[in-house]
Amino acid sequence: MQEVLFFVIHLYIGIFHKDKKNVQRVISYTTNVPKWGSATFMTDPVIKIKGNLKEYTPVNIISPPDVIFADISISKIQAGRQTEALFNTGDPIFTSNTSGNVNMIKEKLKKFPYSYHILYSIIKNKTVFNSHQTDDFLQLFDDNIKQSKPYKELLEYNNKAKEIGKITFLLLENTQGNRVTVLDPQYKKHLIVFWASWCAPCRMEIPMLKKVYDRNGENIEFISISTDDDKNSWKNALLKEQMPWKQFLIDKNNPFFNDLQILLKFNTAIPYTVIIDSNMKILGSSTGLSSEQALNELLKK
Repeated sequence: MQEVLFFVIHLYIGIFHKDKKNVQRVISYTTNVPKWGSATFMTDPVIKIKGNLKEYTPVNIISPPDVIFADISISKIQAGRQTEALFNTGDPIFTSNTSGNVNMIKEKLKKFPYSYHILYSIIKNKTVFNSHQTDDFLQLFDDNIKQSKPYKELLEYNNKAKEIGKITFLLLENTQGNRVTVLDPQYKKHLIVFWASWCAPCRMEIPMLKKVYDRNGENIEFISISTDDDKNSWKNALLKEQMPWKQFLIDKNNPFFNDLQILLKFNTAIPYTVIIDSNMKILGSSTGLSSEQALNELLKK
């Protein structure tokens, strides 16, 4: 008998098909968004999927040898309005706040004011948009969405972002378990890297960070901030990696976590590297595994 595994993330559902040889097939679906397919659909009341699988090689994704990607045409999935909104909105328009993207998001919201996908996409990329743009988005959701916890949390975050001038850099927990000041005022520039012990790309770039630190550590302050939920995992990773610069830990449930996101435009994707001056002005940033050349360019800003 073949095994089909379902996974649920909030209101998203994806399907893995595992055959007798233990080969997994990640099933994706054609959407109405050009050059964008989805490996998930939404938890609508009725969902029907049927049709043949067609294997393909995704772009910009390196998969293990025991994982195969397969596609089902959108005509083969029948679902409700949440999936309809997902398949007609996609992800790309949320990655930058160009006037074209902002206007497109507004148009999508007018058409799908009930869409949790749009809400979650704005939350995921909330540091991309300024507070006025987010205000415009929030007003376009229907009353049902406005009663949801994610909506209320985004509203609270955005109201706080409007008062960014009142937010000061908080104290964080260091390796000794003490809450201390993060930035050393003797440095004019501070390089901050967000990471976690479980994040493979974060761990992969540490040897490169050490090389760059050896060349620049006297003039630029290096700081790592872990978002680990498990303090022991963080400490074990520190013992193994032996990073010779400041190390801090912040829990996502920390009430000051939003402050940190607002100040440093950190949207929780890691590794996230940001360089700031002594006045907390962001000079440059990057998300994802950095190359040595890219990091050296960032330090010049």
